[in-house]
Amino acid sequence: MNSKWLLKLTGTALAAMLITGCAANNQDVPPPEEEPPMEEPADPEMEEENNMEEDMEQDEENMEEDMEMEEEEDQQ
Repeated sequence: MNSKWLLKLTGTALAAMLITGCAANNQDVPPPEEEPPMEEPADPEMEEENNMEEDMEQDEENMEEDMEMEEEEDQQ
């Protein structure tokens, strides 16, 4: 019988402490910044891979243009 009362009182006290502790937020919220900070790339290797893909696309376009120019020269 005593252990039941002890558990009930302990549970009630714990719940009251959690509720009052979580509700006590006395910190002021800082004002929002005018400009958000610049995001840095998460992984520098990923940025290099993206640059490599762009370079490959440009090379493909250049190759197509060169082939078209060669075909025009051959036709003349």
